[in-house]
Amino acid sequence: MYVCVEIIDPGQVVYVDSGLDGVVGKAVILECGSTRPDVYIWGFTQPGTNAIKAVVYDFGKGPKLQKLAQSLGDLQLNSGAASLSIERLPLAAEGLYTCQALYDTDQGAKLYYYYIHLRVLVPVSKPNILLSDASPAEGSLVWLRCGLENGTEPLYFLWEHETHSGLVSTISQGNSSMFNMTEVNRNNTGWYQCLARNHVNQERSDRIRLDIMFGPDIPQIDVTPYSVTDRGYSVKERQTVSLLCQAQSNPPSQYVWFYNNSQVYTGPKFTITRILRMHTGTYTCQSQNTYLKTRSLKTINLTVYYPPDGSPSCSVLPAMNYSSINLTCSWPGGLPPPSLRWTTNLLAQVHTHTHNVSVLQSGSQTSNNSLFTCLGIHPALNTSTQCTARAWSPYGEPVCSAYATGMNQYLLLSCSWKGGSPRAVVWWEVPKEEGRSQEVESSKILVLRSNSTQNGQAYTCYGKHPLETHIRTCSLALWAKYGCSAHQLSCGSPMHQLSGAGATYQASSSSTPHSP
Repeated sequence: MYVCVEIIDPGQVVYVDSGLDGVVGKAVILECGSTRPDVYIWGFTQPGTNAIKAVVYDFGKGPKLQKLAQSLGDLQLNSGAASLSIERLPLAAEGLYTCQALYDTDQGAKLYYYYIHLRVLVPVSKPNILLSDASPAEGSLVWLRCGLENGTEPLYFLWEHETHSGLVSTISQGNSSMFNMTEVNRNNTGWYQCLARNHVNQERSDRIRLDIMFGPDIPQIDVTPYSVTDRGYSVKERQTVSLLCQAQSNPPSQYVWFYNNSQVYTGPKFTITRILRMHTGTYTCQSQNTYLKTRSLKTINLTVYYPPDGSPSCSVLPAMNYSSINLTCSWPGGLPPPSLRWTTNLLAQVHTHTHNVSVLQSGSQTSNNSLFTCLGIHPALNTSTQCTARAWSPYGEPVCSAYATGMNQYLLLSCSWKGGSPRAVVWWEVPKEEGRSQEVESSKILVLRSNSTQNGQAYTCYGKHPLETHIRTCSLALWAKYGCSAHQLSCGSPMHQLSGAGATYQASSSSTPHSP
């Protein structure tokens, strides 16, 4: 049907252009002026076309809906104002709506064209996340996409990351539905969620988990109990020692222990009950990531400390030509070497980490009967141990005596100075090139071949001790005495009869201090 309206003054035609947003499934009202026109026609132009098709008209006898109205939703007219109401708005209702309104006024007819651009907006649906790899290896490229079935553009996307501790942070936002991570690391492990938003609404996706595979890192080995040395770790013999291996890895590592390159145990904690010195060596923990087929190693040196046997041994020896004493403390064996220290009555303190410690002590500055203590300490022992040594002078004076032997063919002159620590040294003074002597610690025997030239000869024995300031002596004088039996060795004291070459000799002895 065509309606012709004569417009006397074309200037009375008014054009009104506006836009309106509606939402799918919701209601929208399209206004055709503020007052009801005398005649009006609603037309619809589908997007992408130029044709205007009638939807409803009213020429004064009531509104008439056209067939096209059925595809535009549940249309209703407000007869009082000629406005068009669409209930449960469909997506097909989007387009250009034109209301041609004619008003009969005292000044003549007026024609209005109301152009309403109706945009039908679609709410965003609940997003779903597509993940390129849910369990990638550390360093890999990973992407996530926030997928939507419906939603009118422009769209806005926001990505959130939740850690194991529950901390939520925004990691990306913008108009792209893709989120790329070029080189993932273990810190990217956690839950991911995307939010999609447009002008109508916003929706969140369900969470999706990203589990980064990594490791194993270089293991950490903890030794209990332990001490640190310059070569590694040390423990005491017969302790129970635990070696704990830990390496960061996802999935968790499997562990294998090696002792001196031989496999000895499987598992993170290797325990040795009552460890022995034979267990000293290198211990290697190998961690394995069976998912990534990777492994890493860590090796430590473990030294088992054990003490020397028994206790330290102390001794006092002469030194510096019997003018000093040498205090020696010995404690062989053990690992590491023990700590030895002379603790008392010393002119100088000496402290060593060896099996022996010696110190020189001036004899003249050492009191008779001095007691010296050596303290031994070893890290494998809970308590210290010690030994003592005493320095003292020999009793009395050197003693000289003479004997005949070998059918009276030899004279044995003996000199001794018993006792003392250290032992004293003694020696004979004899006529030039006569006899020979044998030194036996604190005694000395002079062997002489018997002859008549020894009659009246004097023989002197000297004795020296570090704690004595004077050299001590004793002397023998030999006198021939004829008429004694060949086997008679003594005819009275202090004279001794010594026979030889058909004669019998007498020996007299005396002892005196002698300045050096």
